[in-house]
Amino acid sequence: MNRAVFLFSGLLGLCLDLAGSAQTVAVNLLGESESAFLENWQERGFPLISATEYEALETDGQLIVTGRSVDSNRALLREINVKNPQVARLRWRWRVRAELPDDIDQRSKRGDDFAARVFVVFETSIIPTRTRAINYVWSVNELPGTVFPSPYTRQVGHIVLRDKSGDAESRDWHLEERDVLADYERFFGELPRRISGVAIMVDTDNTDSRAEADFTELFLEIIPAPETSRP
Repeated sequence: MNRAVFLFSGLLGLCLDLAGSAQTVAVNLLGESESAFLENWQERGFPLISATEYEALETDGQLIVTGRSVDSNRALLREINVKNPQVARLRWRWRVRAELPDDIDQRSKRGDDFAARVFVVFETSIIPTRTRAINYVWSVNELPGTVFPSPYTRQVGHIVLRDKSGDAESRDWHLEERDVLADYERFFGELPRRISGVAIMVDTDNTDSRAEADFTELFLEIIPAPETSRP
C-alpha cells in the first residue's frame, strides 16, 4: 500500500546533513556493516497493520537487506538533509524472490502494493498530503518506464523500473541508476528544494499476499548548491 507519504511526513532531526558541500559526495546509505545499518535506519509503519520483517546480513563483504512481507506493511527510512541539490544520483541493486499476484491494479488503492520499492523523500510537511516523494517500484503488470501518481496523493509519483515479464530474471540482481532531480522535475514540473530521506519498502497488506526482496549497494551521489544560490 502507498500511504507512504504519511510515513515520511514531518521529518525532523535529520541525521545526515550534507548542506554546504561543494564537492560530489557519495554516501553509502545502507552502510558497510549490520551495526552501521541499524544505527542509521529507522522503521516507519502503522500500528494497526502487521509489520514487514527486515533483516540485514553481511555476505562476502557485502551488506544485503532483505524484506519479507506477508499481508504487511513497513518501510525502512534513512533520513538525510540536502538543500537545493545541484546533482543527485541514486544507485542500487535489488532482486525479487517472491512476487505479488499479476492480476492486481497497482494504480488503485486496493492494489497499491509492490514487491520492492525505493523512495526518495523531498519537501516534507506536518500535513502528510503535502510531503513529496518519488517512488521507484518493481511492478507486476506495468511496463518499465511507466509513470503514474499514487492513488492516495498526487504528491507521490511512481516510476516503474522492473516488471514481472520474466520471473526467473527477477530473482537475479538488477542494477539501477537514477537522476533523481530529472525524475522529480519530470513528475512535478520543477526542481526540488530539499532531499529529506531515502527509504526501502516491501508491502503486501492491500492485496493480502506475500513478497520478498533484497536490496544492496544503495548509494546517493550528491552535490548541494551553495546556501545562497536558491531560496
